[in-house]
Amino acid sequence: MGALASILESLASKAAEYMVDSTPEQLGYLFNHESKFQNLWSKVQELKDARQRVQQSVDEANRNGEKIFHDVERWLTMVNDKISDQATTQLQEDEKKAMESYFAGFLLGIKSRYHLSKKAEKEMEAITQLLNGKDQFDRVSYRSVVEGMSIRPVKEYEAFGSRSDAFNGLMAVLNDDNVNIIGVYGMGGVGKTTLVKEAARQIIAKEKKLFDEVILVAITQASNNSNIQNEITEKLGLKIEERSVDVRAARLHDRLKKINKVLIILDDIWEEHDLDALGIPSVDKHKGLKISMTSRRLEVLKSMGSQKSLPIDILKEDEAWNLFKIVAGPIAERSDLQSKANEVAQKCAGLPIAIATVAKALKHKENLHEWEDALEQLKPSEVNCRGVPGAVYSAIEMSYKYLKTEDLKSTFLLCSIMGHNAAIEDLLKYCTGLGLFHGLDTIQKVRNRVLTLVSELEDSSLLLAGSTPECFGMHDVVCDVAISIASGDRGWLALGKEDVFEGWSDVETMRNYNLVSLQHTKVSELSDELECPNLTFFAMVNRDSCLKIPNNFFKGMKRLKVLSLEKVNLSSVPSSIGSLRSLCTLRLIDCGVEDIVMLGELVNLEILDLRNSGIRLLPKEIGQLRRLKLLDLSYCYSLKVVSPNVLSSLSRLEELYFFHSFDRWEVEGSDNLIRSNASLVELQHLSRLTTLKVRVPNEQAMPEDNIFLGKLERYKICIGDGKWYWTETRTEASRMLKLKMKRSSNLFSGIKLLLRKTESLYVDEAEDVREMLDDPVNQGLPHLKHLKLSNVSDMKFVIGSRMFVSCLESLDLHSLMNLESICEAQLKAESFGRLRFLEVSECKMLKNLFSFSIAKRLRQLEEIEVSHCNNMREFIIVEKEEEIGENDNLEFPQLRSLSLRYLPTFNGAWYSQKTLKSVRWLFGKMVIFPVLKKLGICCGIEYEVQDVDLDIRTTMECELEACRDDDSVKELVKKCLSSSGGMENVERLWPNQLDEHSYSKLTSFFLEGCRKLLNVFPLSMLMRLQKLENLSIWNCESLEEIICESQSQEINVSAMQSLSPQLIQSNVITFEFSCLPSLTLIGLPNLKSICHKTQAISWHLLKKMEVYGCNKVEILFASQEISGNINEQPLFWVNKFTFPNLHQLTLGWNVGVKEIWRLIPSSISFQNLIILEVRECDGIIKLITHSTAKSLVHLKEMSILNCKMIEEIIEGGDKNDQDEIIFPQLNSLELESLPKLESFCSSWNYTFGFPSLQTVIVEDCPKMKIFSQGHSNTPMLNEVEFH
Repeated sequence: MGALASILESLASKAAEYMVDSTPEQLGYLFNHESKFQNLWSKVQELKDARQRVQQSVDEANRNGEKIFHDVERWLTMVNDKISDQATTQLQEDEKKAMESYFAGFLLGIKSRYHLSKKAEKEMEAITQLLNGKDQFDRVSYRSVVEGMSIRPVKEYEAFGSRSDAFNGLMAVLNDDNVNIIGVYGMGGVGKTTLVKEAARQIIAKEKKLFDEVILVAITQASNNSNIQNEITEKLGLKIEERSVDVRAARLHDRLKKINKVLIILDDIWEEHDLDALGIPSVDKHKGLKISMTSRRLEVLKSMGSQKSLPIDILKEDEAWNLFKIVAGPIAERSDLQSKANEVAQKCAGLPIAIATVAKALKHKENLHEWEDALEQLKPSEVNCRGVPGAVYSAIEMSYKYLKTEDLKSTFLLCSIMGHNAAIEDLLKYCTGLGLFHGLDTIQKVRNRVLTLVSELEDSSLLLAGSTPECFGMHDVVCDVAISIASGDRGWLALGKEDVFEGWSDVETMRNYNLVSLQHTKVSELSDELECPNLTFFAMVNRDSCLKIPNNFFKGMKRLKVLSLEKVNLSSVPSSIGSLRSLCTLRLIDCGVEDIVMLGELVNLEILDLRNSGIRLLPKEIGQLRRLKLLDLSYCYSLKVVSPNVLSSLSRLEELYFFHSFDRWEVEGSDNLIRSNASLVELQHLSRLTTLKVRVPNEQAMPEDNIFLGKLERYKICIGDGKWYWTETRTEASRMLKLKMKRSSNLFSGIKLLLRKTESLYVDEAEDVREMLDDPVNQGLPHLKHLKLSNVSDMKFVIGSRMFVSCLESLDLHSLMNLESICEAQLKAESFGRLRFLEVSECKMLKNLFSFSIAKRLRQLEEIEVSHCNNMREFIIVEKEEEIGENDNLEFPQLRSLSLRYLPTFNGAWYSQKTLKSVRWLFGKMVIFPVLKKLGICCGIEYEVQDVDLDIRTTMECELEACRDDDSVKELVKKCLSSSGGMENVERLWPNQLDEHSYSKLTSFFLEGCRKLLNVFPLSMLMRLQKLENLSIWNCESLEEIICESQSQEINVSAMQSLSPQLIQSNVITFEFSCLPSLTLIGLPNLKSICHKTQAISWHLLKKMEVYGCNKVEILFASQEISGNINEQPLFWVNKFTFPNLHQLTLGWNVGVKEIWRLIPSSISFQNLIILEVRECDGIIKLITHSTAKSLVHLKEMSILNCKMIEEIIEGGDKNDQDEIIFPQLNSLELESLPKLESFCSSWNYTFGFPSLQTVIVEDCPKMKIFSQGHSNTPMLNEVEFH
């Protein structure tokens, strides 16, 4: 017993040596190790589950084309490290060692068990922090705002004198803070839309930086609230699931209020709109909102509250003539035609739309008599057309008459009834149904003709380009004239949203119509039966959900060829449609129709379009449509059954669309004796099929004999269980193939023939991609434009020598675990000449992107994104010394965006060769980026090294305790703790001298995790940052300043001269960040100031500033007036012009900060500050001085949290310094975890006014007994929480 007691005493004594004290908590490391590991395993599983949920959300966001937030990506990276196979194996070994040491029975067992148990607890705490971090994600992604039509240069805009005056007037009003609703009015065709588009373009292009967001919406006569909301939400990148107009309005309202400054342009308003019903906040509730409207009528603008309405007049005579010459070309100034051409220009009445159309029509007329005839035709028309001036009507009518062919004229008139931004595919369906083009016997031939005609009409200025290449538009004046012409010459009735039609009962008039188009027209109750024996075309876009179509309504339309109904409430098809035996095109779009059995009676039908219908079954009767050429069942989400043999019966079918629709294809030859659904084998019988859009989740459903696929000319085919996102905005193509299967050899010959023609190819998780790409049958994929490969493990290179990549525009490589290079050694000279987008992620073995010889060809490259490539050392590698000369450089003339994230071994080199040493800066002058706008650098080292440090420090400290006298072991540990890879050698991003064209268009800069970087921008680079909109710098632990001087005095003088020559003598840096709204500085423990030199930097548009973890910063703001009287360097030197628009200031974890404002005089104001949040700044004792407090007149929210030393919020003044301090806008005050806080203000001399204060929260402030010594007035206070 004595021996046992001695052992126990020895053990206890030794245990105490390794513990601070023998508390139960410390003893628990020795005796509760088993439960600690069990708890740790439980936390690991919880983390895995959380990761799965987040990853699923990320995957869904990626499929939807959304961008993932950086903090979500960082969280996933950290979690993946924690739950990796290596980490799991280490945890299992630790647990095993702890259990073994439990039974060891000697001193080492206690020591080992103690440290392993403590390590398990630390790991559990780290995992708990990660789980808590996950709870901060309200969402994982965001929809990037689509650059719309308004961003593109307006080719119609000519800055003539009168237009310059109008433009400058508009921009002046947009700059006026006292005017929030602006109107632009003038007659149709005078150039209102062109003017506001140019204003929008210049604002977005930052030539006139005024707004955070600019949204241009074309209203038109046919627009309803839902359409307008859709266009605004699309421009904002906002996704609203709800269908209710009121709910959508509320969502849109909330989104717009979150934008500080936003301009909404409502173009072409015909009637008063309720902005609140649309979801547009009133300008009283959102001071940063401006609304600009255009209309033909001043009274409409006034009714919508326009505070300033600007007239747009016609062009002056000389301006009209100059525009005519520009459009018509040299022929207008030919000596024998010039006088007549001048007369023609004058006949256009100074209206740009008339001038453009007439000049285009005459630009190829060589004979004098043709110009004289044009003058005759341009005599003012007597037709009264919606207020269109007679001269304009005549001009457009003449342009119409000058169209060369009847096909052009008919197509032009048909376009006029299709509304704003109409789809070319819909025009194709109308033209096919009406039989406009004789001798064209296939849909594709008609499509080719339609595309050609639309192009010619755009060239004639009678049509406008649409928002996408698949759409077209028409100026409302041209539209009015076209409808007037068609109504008079062709017997058309075409009405729009402003019209009311009650003429059903006028039997004689209705009998004479050849075409009826009612686009959102208000109509009276429909007749039971309409007698229209000559009618060939009937189209209605409904605006009244209660409108019912009688069963016999179409009975008297025996010659009807085209019937198009949209948003008409049809639970079943009206029986009279079954009698339309001449019908060729039937469109029932978003009509809710479910039962379509009756449509089987339409034996002459060629096009059946049932998009967004509610059908659940495609019945066998549809198989009777033996003349059907096109069947579109896109967006029929409820369609689950396609009756067997229906598709095979449609022997003339050329185009089949199951876009977001039926995908339950049966497997041929399965155990089912009788099929209950369609099989892809049926498509073998469709010898004319050239277009197919289909999804096949079960690859077994693909027939072995699929040679028929080789005949397809247009296709989007997805095979496999991938949750494919159909629409890829950047990679849209007419021939798209997406494959997710283990082996592509299962595809058989038909799919291989498709590969030969494919433009967009996506492959996921296939095991034999290399064989597929190199298969001789594919002929090198000569048409490939977009290639995306993901989760492929057997590839060492992507582009082989047999592949043609001269057409390749985008390359996306994700998780190719064994990829060593993108290209095989020898490629054809034209390779990559069209490459625009390159994205590479999680390719662990890839060391570089391209050889120098290939990099020189990347002249069209616009975006590069490289992330999570653990072995990426350099981007460009020089394989042969003769490839690069001493003065050679690389220029990327089109590169707009460059993102480098989580590249732990990247050495900062753009290229390397044996004769060059590793560079110390990231971007040298030998690499040129003349148009780069977005630059993001995130090394990710801090996460990987931090995690390694935790592990190494925990395990190594155990070893040091056991071998505390072994210096060699200590040295080894020091090396382990200080080692890191990646960009550790990068101490500067740029050399002192850069190419003069590089980085001058930079708008976004994001930097993270460069641990040895001492500064960010050299002084010589400042002038290139004038367009910077976003500046974020994270976790650069050695960074001391943002802007630095060069070691070369000559370069410094040159830089100072470029900034402000008049201030060289005073040696002060003067510069303005004129476009920057947001500044983020996080995790910069050695940062002391923006620049060590005295600065007069203006942050004119800065609205939001975040400063976290900058521990060396002692003073945030100090006045330049006292710059010679203080020893400490502030982060910012300020004057009254420095931060005129700062709205939000957030400070956190800045333990060194002693003062936010140092001796700021009353002349320096932070009067626009709205939100102030300060947390964990332990050096602050007094937060705000008296003078600064008085300037915070717009402050709405103040939160002071976890500041250990703070004693009062407002610093008390001298005894005789009596004053009243008013916070007129403050509505929320939160004071939490402030152990030394005694009061808001300790001085008796100050009284406080809080006229808007509603909520006060005081929590864990034990010394606070009174709010303030002086009187406080809080008339609105309704909630006080004191804990």
